[in-house]
Amino acid sequence: MAVAHWLDLLLLPLLGRALLRLWEGRRLIRYVQSFVAARAQPKPYAPPVTVIAPCKGDDEGLRRSLPTLAALDFPRYEIVFVVESEADPAFPRLSGLARRHPDRMRVVVAGLATEGGQKVHNLLAGASAAHPASEVLAFLDSDIEIAPDWLRELVAPLGDERVGATSGMRWYSLAGANLPSVWRANWNTVILTNLSPAGSSFVWGGSMAMRRATFQRLRLAERWRGTLSDDYVASAALREQRLRMMFVPTCLVASPDGLGWRDLWEFTTRQIVITRIYHPTMWRVALLWYGFFTMVILAALLEGIHDGLAGRLSAAHAGLALLLLLGGLDDALSLTAVKRALGPKHIGDWQRRLLFCSLHLPTAMLYAANTAASLFRRVIVWRGIAYRLVSAQRAEILGRTPPPAPTDRP
Repeated sequence: MAVAHWLDLLLLPLLGRALLRLWEGRRLIRYVQSFVAARAQPKPYAPPVTVIAPCKGDDEGLRRSLPTLAALDFPRYEIVFVVESEADPAFPRLSGLARRHPDRMRVVVAGLATEGGQKVHNLLAGASAAHPASEVLAFLDSDIEIAPDWLRELVAPLGDERVGATSGMRWYSLAGANLPSVWRANWNTVILTNLSPAGSSFVWGGSMAMRRATFQRLRLAERWRGTLSDDYVASAALREQRLRMMFVPTCLVASPDGLGWRDLWEFTTRQIVITRIYHPTMWRVALLWYGFFTMVILAALLEGIHDGLAGRLSAAHAGLALLLLLGGLDDALSLTAVKRALGPKHIGDWQRRLLFCSLHLPTAMLYAANTAASLFRRVIVWRGIAYRLVSAQRAEILGRTPPPAPTDRP
Protein backbone atom coordinates (compact mmCIF):
# COMPACT_ATOMS: atom_id res chain seq x y z
CA MET A 1 0.00 0.00 0.00
CA ALA A 2 1.35 3.41 -0.99
CA VAL A 3 1.54 6.14 1.63
CA ALA A 4 2.09 9.89 1.37
CA HIS A 5 3.73 12.38 3.70
CA TRP A 6 3.52 16.16 3.86
CA LEU A 7 7.18 16.24 2.79
CA ASP A 8 6.18 14.82 -0.58
CA LEU A 9 4.56 18.15 -1.46
CA LEU A 10 8.05 19.64 -1.69
CA LEU A 11 8.68 17.41 -4.70
CA LEU A 12 6.04 19.31 -6.69
CA PRO A 13 8.24 22.36 -7.52
CA LEU A 14 10.98 20.00 -8.69
CA LEU A 15 8.55 18.11 -10.90
CA GLY A 16 7.13 21.37 -12.24
CA ARG A 17 10.59 22.63 -13.13
CA ALA A 18 11.41 19.30 -14.79
CA LEU A 19 8.31 19.60 -16.98
CA LEU A 20 9.24 23.18 -17.87
CA ARG A 21 12.70 22.05 -18.90
CA LEU A 22 11.16 19.49 -21.23
CA TRP A 23 9.27 22.31 -22.92
CA GLU A 24 12.48 24.35 -23.10
CA GLY A 25 14.29 21.34 -24.59
CA ARG A 26 11.66 20.92 -27.30
CA ARG A 27 11.86 24.62 -28.07
CA LEU A 28 15.66 24.41 -28.29
CA ILE A 29 15.45 21.56 -30.80
CA ARG A 30 13.09 23.57 -33.02
CA TYR A 31 15.40 26.58 -32.77
CA VAL A 32 18.45 24.50 -33.69
CA GLN A 33 16.60 22.92 -36.59
CA SER A 34 15.65 26.32 -38.01
CA PHE A 35 19.32 27.35 -38.19
CA VAL A 36 20.45 24.00 -39.56
CA ALA A 37 17.79 24.17 -42.29
CA ALA A 38 18.98 27.66 -43.31
CA ARG A 39 22.68 26.78 -43.13
CA ALA A 40 23.17 26.40 -46.90
CA GLN A 41 21.33 29.61 -47.76
CA PRO A 42 23.35 32.70 -48.83
CA LYS A 43 24.28 35.08 -46.01
CA PRO A 44 24.22 38.64 -47.37
CA TYR A 45 25.99 40.26 -44.41
CA ALA A 46 29.68 39.31 -44.66
CA PRO A 47 31.86 42.38 -43.99
CA PRO A 48 35.61 42.25 -43.25
CA VAL A 49 36.19 40.48 -39.92
CA THR A 50 39.08 40.12 -37.50
CA VAL A 51 38.98 36.90 -35.49
CA ILE A 52 40.86 37.26 -32.20
CA ALA A 53 42.05 33.93 -30.78
CA PRO A 54 43.81 34.11 -27.39
CA CYS A 55 45.99 31.03 -27.00
CA LYS A 56 47.76 29.38 -24.10
CA GLY A 57 49.29 25.97 -24.59
CA ASP A 58 49.26 23.61 -27.54
CA ASP A 59 45.63 22.49 -27.16
CA GLU A 60 44.31 19.49 -29.02
CA GLY A 61 41.33 21.57 -30.10
CA LEU A 62 43.68 24.24 -31.46
CA ARG A 63 45.63 21.69 -33.49
CA ARG A 64 42.42 20.32 -34.97
CA SER A 65 41.03 23.76 -35.83
CA LEU A 66 44.10 25.34 -37.43
CA PRO A 67 43.52 23.84 -40.92
CA THR A 68 39.90 25.00 -40.76
CA LEU A 69 40.87 28.50 -39.63
CA ALA A 70 43.17 28.81 -42.63
CA ALA A 71 40.30 28.11 -45.03
CA LEU A 72 37.07 29.41 -43.51
CA ASP A 73 34.04 29.77 -45.75
CA PHE A 74 34.12 33.57 -45.55
CA PRO A 75 35.24 36.17 -48.10
CA ARG A 76 37.33 38.66 -46.06
CA TYR A 77 38.79 37.80 -42.70
CA GLU A 78 42.01 37.68 -40.72
CA ILE A 79 42.99 35.61 -37.70
CA VAL A 80 44.97 37.31 -34.95
CA PHE A 81 46.42 34.72 -32.58
CA VAL A 82 47.51 36.22 -29.26
CA VAL A 83 49.94 34.58 -26.83
CA GLU A 84 51.39 35.94 -23.62
CA SER A 85 54.99 35.26 -24.67
CA GLU A 86 57.13 33.47 -27.22
CA ALA A 87 57.73 30.80 -24.56
CA ASP A 88 54.16 29.62 -24.96
CA PRO A 89 54.12 26.06 -26.39
CA ALA A 90 51.68 27.18 -29.09
CA PHE A 91 53.95 29.93 -30.41
CA PRO A 92 56.10 27.81 -32.78
CA ARG A 93 53.05 26.17 -34.35
CA LEU A 94 51.17 29.46 -34.75
CA SER A 95 54.20 31.28 -36.13
CA GLY A 96 54.75 28.56 -38.72
CA LEU A 97 51.13 28.75 -39.82
CA ALA A 98 51.25 32.55 -40.01
CA ARG A 99 54.32 32.38 -42.25
CA ARG A 100 52.41 30.11 -44.63
CA HIS A 101 49.36 32.41 -44.63
CA PRO A 102 50.79 35.93 -44.20
CA ASP A 103 47.75 37.57 -45.80
CA ARG A 104 45.34 35.86 -43.41
CA MET A 105 47.08 35.10 -40.12
CA ARG A 106 49.21 36.98 -37.61
CA VAL A 107 50.64 36.24 -34.18
CA VAL A 108 50.66 38.95 -31.52
CA VAL A 109 52.67 38.67 -28.30
CA ALA A 110 50.67 40.45 -25.61
CA GLY A 111 53.16 40.15 -22.76
CA LEU A 112 52.36 39.03 -19.22
CA ALA A 113 49.28 40.54 -17.62
CA THR A 114 50.01 42.47 -14.43
CA GLU A 115 46.35 42.85 -13.47
CA GLY A 116 43.19 41.07 -14.51
CA GLY A 117 42.98 37.85 -16.46
CA GLN A 118 45.65 36.85 -18.96
CA LYS A 119 42.94 35.93 -21.47
CA VAL A 120 41.35 39.37 -21.21
CA HIS A 121 44.80 40.94 -21.53
CA ASN A 122 45.33 38.94 -24.72
CA LEU A 123 41.91 39.92 -26.04
CA LEU A 124 42.72 43.60 -25.57
CA ALA A 125 46.01 43.18 -27.43
CA GLY A 126 44.20 41.39 -30.24
CA ALA A 127 41.51 44.06 -30.51
CA SER A 128 44.18 46.76 -30.69
CA ALA A 129 45.92 44.87 -33.51
CA ALA A 130 42.76 44.31 -35.58
CA HIS A 131 42.89 45.55 -39.18
CA PRO A 132 41.38 49.06 -39.49
CA ALA A 133 39.03 47.88 -42.25
CA SER A 134 37.43 45.16 -40.11
CA GLU A 135 33.79 45.97 -39.36
CA VAL A 136 33.27 43.00 -37.06
CA LEU A 137 35.36 41.55 -34.24
CA ALA A 138 34.97 37.83 -33.54
CA PHE A 139 36.44 36.01 -30.56
CA LEU A 140 37.44 32.36 -30.48
CA ASP A 141 38.77 30.12 -27.72
CA SER A 142 41.72 27.98 -28.75
CA ASP A 143 40.58 24.68 -27.21
CA ILE A 144 37.57 24.04 -29.43
CA GLU A 145 36.75 22.62 -32.85
CA ILE A 146 34.87 24.70 -35.39
CA ALA A 147 33.15 24.04 -38.71
CA PRO A 148 34.25 25.71 -41.98
CA ASP A 149 31.12 27.90 -41.96
CA TRP A 150 31.53 28.93 -38.30
CA LEU A 151 32.40 32.56 -39.07
CA ARG A 152 29.73 32.95 -41.75
CA GLU A 153 27.04 31.67 -39.38
CA LEU A 154 28.29 33.74 -36.44
CA VAL A 155 28.50 37.03 -38.34
CA ALA A 156 25.35 36.85 -40.49
CA PRO A 157 22.79 37.82 -37.77
CA LEU A 158 24.75 41.03 -37.08
CA GLY A 159 23.26 42.38 -40.30
CA ASP A 160 20.32 43.27 -38.07
CA GLU A 161 21.58 46.27 -36.11
CA ARG A 162 19.27 45.40 -33.23
CA VAL A 163 21.54 42.41 -32.55
CA GLY A 164 24.38 43.56 -30.34
CA ALA A 165 26.31 40.30 -30.29
CA THR A 166 26.10 36.70 -31.41
CA SER A 167 27.58 33.66 -29.77
CA GLY A 168 27.74 29.91 -29.89
CA MET A 169 28.18 27.66 -26.90
CA ARG A 170 30.64 24.99 -25.83
CA TRP A 171 29.77 21.31 -25.96
CA TYR A 172 32.12 18.89 -24.23
CA SER A 173 32.38 15.97 -26.62
CA LEU A 174 31.25 12.57 -25.35
CA ALA A 175 33.33 10.71 -27.93
CA GLY A 176 35.68 8.50 -25.88
CA ALA A 177 34.87 10.47 -22.71
CA ASN A 178 35.46 9.06 -19.22
CA LEU A 179 32.91 9.43 -16.41
CA PRO A 180 34.18 12.81 -15.10
CA SER A 181 34.15 14.17 -18.67
CA VAL A 182 30.58 12.95 -19.26
CA TRP A 183 29.52 14.53 -15.98
CA ARG A 184 31.12 17.85 -16.95
CA ALA A 185 29.24 17.75 -20.26
CA ASN A 186 25.98 17.21 -18.37
CA TRP A 187 26.81 20.00 -15.93
CA ASN A 188 27.53 22.40 -18.79
CA THR A 189 24.36 21.43 -20.67
CA VAL A 190 22.20 23.08 -17.99
CA ILE A 191 23.34 26.39 -19.51
CA LEU A 192 22.66 25.26 -23.08
CA THR A 193 18.98 24.50 -22.50
CA ASN A 194 18.47 27.94 -20.92
CA LEU A 195 19.45 29.77 -24.11
CA SER A 196 16.31 31.43 -25.41
CA PRO A 197 15.33 31.78 -29.08
CA ALA A 198 13.74 35.11 -28.17
CA GLY A 199 17.10 36.46 -27.03
CA SER A 200 19.66 35.21 -24.54
CA SER A 201 20.65 36.93 -21.33
CA PHE A 202 24.37 36.34 -21.91
CA VAL A 203 26.98 35.64 -24.56
CA TRP A 204 29.76 33.09 -24.36
CA GLY A 205 33.13 34.65 -25.12
CA GLY A 206 34.68 31.52 -26.62
CA SER A 207 32.61 31.87 -29.80
CA MET A 208 31.34 35.44 -30.03
CA ALA A 209 31.08 38.28 -32.54
CA MET A 210 29.95 41.89 -32.53
CA ARG A 211 30.25 44.91 -34.78
CA ARG A 212 33.35 46.96 -34.12
CA ALA A 213 31.11 49.99 -33.65
CA THR A 214 29.24 48.09 -30.91
CA PHE A 215 32.53 47.11 -29.25
CA GLN A 216 33.45 50.80 -29.14
CA ARG A 217 29.97 51.93 -28.09
CA LEU A 218 30.03 49.53 -25.15
CA ARG A 219 33.55 50.70 -24.21
CA LEU A 220 34.49 47.06 -23.80
CA ALA A 221 38.22 47.74 -23.94
CA GLU A 222 37.82 49.99 -20.91
CA ARG A 223 35.39 47.64 -19.14
CA TRP A 224 37.63 44.60 -19.63
CA ARG A 225 40.77 46.11 -18.10
CA GLY A 226 41.53 44.55 -14.73
CA THR A 227 38.75 41.95 -15.00
CA LEU A 228 38.81 38.18 -15.38
CA SER A 229 35.59 37.35 -17.22
CA ASP A 230 35.27 38.64 -20.76
CA ASP A 231 31.80 37.22 -21.41
CA TYR A 232 30.08 38.23 -18.16
CA VAL A 233 31.36 41.79 -18.59
CA ALA A 234 30.30 41.90 -22.25
CA SER A 235 26.87 40.49 -21.39
CA ALA A 236 26.30 43.10 -18.69
CA ALA A 237 27.29 45.90 -21.09
CA LEU A 238 24.92 44.58 -23.76
CA ARG A 239 22.06 44.38 -21.25
CA GLU A 240 22.69 47.96 -20.16
CA GLN A 241 22.37 49.15 -23.77
CA ARG A 242 19.33 46.90 -24.35
CA LEU A 243 21.04 45.20 -27.28
CA ARG A 244 19.95 41.72 -28.26
CA MET A 245 22.25 38.78 -27.60
CA MET A 246 21.61 35.98 -30.10
CA PHE A 247 22.55 32.36 -29.61
CA VAL A 248 23.54 30.81 -32.96
CA PRO A 249 23.10 27.01 -32.72
CA THR A 250 25.18 26.36 -35.83
CA CYS A 251 28.09 27.90 -33.92
CA LEU A 252 27.92 25.29 -31.19
CA VAL A 253 31.53 24.20 -30.83
CA ALA A 254 33.06 21.01 -29.46
CA SER A 255 35.85 20.60 -26.92
CA PRO A 256 37.56 17.21 -27.15
CA ASP A 257 39.64 17.33 -23.96
CA GLY A 258 39.10 14.99 -21.01
CA LEU A 259 39.61 15.45 -17.27
CA GLY A 260 39.81 13.66 -13.94
CA TRP A 261 37.71 13.80 -10.79
CA ARG A 262 39.68 16.58 -9.13
CA ASP A 263 39.63 18.58 -12.36
CA LEU A 264 35.84 18.17 -12.54
CA TRP A 265 35.41 19.66 -9.08
CA GLU A 266 37.86 22.48 -9.71
CA PHE A 267 36.35 23.33 -13.09
CA THR A 268 32.72 23.41 -11.94
CA THR A 269 33.49 25.29 -8.72
CA ARG A 270 35.62 27.83 -10.60
CA GLN A 271 32.72 28.64 -12.91
CA ILE A 272 30.41 29.22 -9.97
CA VAL A 273 32.97 31.37 -8.14
CA ILE A 274 33.25 33.54 -11.25
CA THR A 275 29.45 33.72 -11.46
CA ARG A 276 29.26 34.81 -7.82
CA ILE A 277 31.53 37.78 -8.53
CA TYR A 278 30.29 38.80 -11.98
CA HIS A 279 26.58 37.89 -11.88
CA PRO A 280 25.56 37.76 -8.20
CA THR A 281 21.83 37.66 -9.00
CA MET A 282 22.23 34.50 -11.06
CA TRP A 283 24.45 33.04 -8.34
CA ARG A 284 21.84 33.71 -5.61
CA VAL A 285 19.13 32.06 -7.67
CA ALA A 286 21.39 29.02 -8.19
CA LEU A 287 22.23 28.87 -4.48
CA LEU A 288 18.58 28.94 -3.43
CA TRP A 289 17.25 26.60 -6.12
CA TYR A 290 19.95 23.94 -6.03
CA GLY A 291 20.13 24.09 -2.25
CA PHE A 292 16.37 23.53 -2.05
CA PHE A 293 16.60 20.81 -4.72
CA THR A 294 19.30 18.90 -2.86
CA MET A 295 17.57 19.07 0.51
CA VAL A 296 14.29 17.82 -0.96
CA ILE A 297 16.02 14.97 -2.83
CA LEU A 298 17.94 13.87 0.26
CA ALA A 299 14.79 14.02 2.39
CA ALA A 300 12.86 12.03 -0.21
CA LEU A 301 15.64 9.44 -0.37
CA LEU A 302 15.60 9.01 3.42
CA GLU A 303 11.82 8.76 3.39
CA GLY A 304 11.92 6.24 0.57
CA ILE A 305 14.53 4.12 2.39
CA HIS A 306 12.48 4.23 5.62
CA ASP A 307 9.28 3.22 3.86
CA GLY A 308 11.08 0.58 1.83
CA LEU A 309 12.47 -1.05 4.98
CA ALA A 310 8.94 -1.01 6.39
CA GLY A 311 7.76 -2.90 3.32
CA ARG A 312 5.57 -0.19 1.84
CA LEU A 313 5.61 2.08 -1.19
CA SER A 314 5.45 5.84 -0.74
CA ALA A 315 4.92 8.95 -2.80
CA ALA A 316 8.65 9.58 -2.40
CA HIS A 317 9.38 6.49 -4.48
CA ALA A 318 7.04 7.66 -7.23
CA GLY A 319 8.34 11.24 -7.10
CA LEU A 320 11.99 10.22 -7.34
CA ALA A 321 11.29 7.80 -10.16
CA LEU A 322 9.39 10.49 -12.06
CA LEU A 323 12.21 13.00 -11.53
CA LEU A 324 14.74 10.50 -12.85
CA LEU A 325 12.56 9.85 -15.90
CA LEU A 326 11.90 13.52 -16.66
CA GLY A 327 15.56 14.40 -16.10
CA GLY A 328 16.65 11.64 -18.47
CA LEU A 329 14.19 12.87 -21.11
CA ASP A 330 15.48 16.42 -20.66
CA ASP A 331 19.06 15.27 -21.21
CA ALA A 332 17.99 13.17 -24.20
CA LEU A 333 16.47 16.30 -25.78
CA SER A 334 19.77 18.11 -25.24
CA LEU A 335 21.62 15.30 -27.01
CA THR A 336 19.15 15.52 -29.88
CA ALA A 337 19.76 19.27 -30.21
CA VAL A 338 23.53 18.77 -30.16
CA LYS A 339 23.33 15.96 -32.72
CA ARG A 340 21.38 18.17 -35.12
CA ALA A 341 23.88 21.01 -34.72
CA LEU A 342 27.15 19.05 -34.65
CA GLY A 343 26.25 15.67 -36.08
CA PRO A 344 26.54 12.31 -34.29
CA LYS A 345 30.32 12.40 -33.82
CA HIS A 346 30.36 14.32 -30.54
CA ILE A 347 27.50 12.64 -28.66
CA GLY A 348 29.41 9.40 -28.19
CA ASP A 349 28.26 5.80 -28.24
CA TRP A 350 25.02 4.55 -26.69
CA GLN A 351 26.71 3.70 -23.37
CA ARG A 352 27.95 7.26 -22.90
CA ARG A 353 24.62 8.70 -23.99
CA LEU A 354 22.84 6.50 -21.46
CA LEU A 355 25.29 7.56 -18.75
CA PHE A 356 24.79 11.19 -19.72
CA CYS A 357 21.01 10.84 -19.38
CA SER A 358 21.32 9.29 -15.90
CA LEU A 359 23.21 12.21 -14.36
CA HIS A 360 20.40 14.75 -14.05
CA LEU A 361 19.97 14.48 -10.26
CA PRO A 362 23.71 14.14 -9.49
CA THR A 363 24.38 17.23 -11.62
CA ALA A 364 21.84 19.31 -9.69
CA MET A 365 23.46 18.20 -6.43
CA LEU A 366 26.90 19.04 -7.82
CA TYR A 367 25.64 22.55 -8.58
CA ALA A 368 24.50 22.80 -4.96
CA ALA A 369 27.94 21.74 -3.73
CA ASN A 370 29.63 24.21 -6.10
CA THR A 371 27.52 27.15 -4.91
CA ALA A 372 28.08 26.22 -1.27
CA ALA A 373 31.85 25.99 -1.82
CA SER A 374 31.87 29.32 -3.65
CA LEU A 375 30.69 31.04 -0.46
CA PHE A 376 34.20 30.57 0.94
CA ARG A 377 36.36 31.00 -2.16
CA ARG A 378 37.69 33.97 -4.05
CA VAL A 379 40.90 32.37 -5.31
CA ILE A 380 40.81 30.28 -8.48
CA VAL A 381 43.42 28.73 -10.74
CA TRP A 382 42.85 29.08 -14.46
CA ARG A 383 45.29 28.00 -17.16
CA GLY A 384 48.16 27.79 -14.69
CA ILE A 385 47.56 31.23 -13.15
CA ALA A 386 46.19 31.80 -9.63
CA TYR A 387 43.81 34.75 -9.30
CA ARG A 388 42.08 36.42 -6.36
CA LEU A 389 38.75 37.88 -7.46
CA VAL A 390 38.62 41.10 -5.46
CA SER A 391 35.57 42.47 -7.30
CA ALA A 392 33.96 42.45 -10.73
CA GLN A 393 36.38 45.22 -11.71
CA ARG A 394 39.54 43.80 -10.20
CA ALA A 395 41.33 40.46 -10.27
CA GLU A 396 44.75 40.07 -8.67
CA ILE A 397 47.38 37.69 -10.04
CA LEU A 398 48.84 35.64 -7.19
CA GLY A 399 51.23 33.40 -9.10
CA ARG A 400 51.97 31.51 -12.29
CA THR A 401 52.97 27.99 -13.18
CA PRO A 402 55.91 28.09 -15.63
CA PRO A 403 54.89 26.87 -19.11
CA PRO A 404 56.43 23.68 -20.52
CA ALA A 405 59.25 24.08 -22.97
CA PRO A 406 58.03 25.02 -26.46
CA THR A 407 58.38 22.54 -29.29
CA ASP A 408 59.55 23.11 -32.85
CA ARG A 409 56.56 21.39 -34.40
CA PRO A 410 55.00 23.44 -37.22
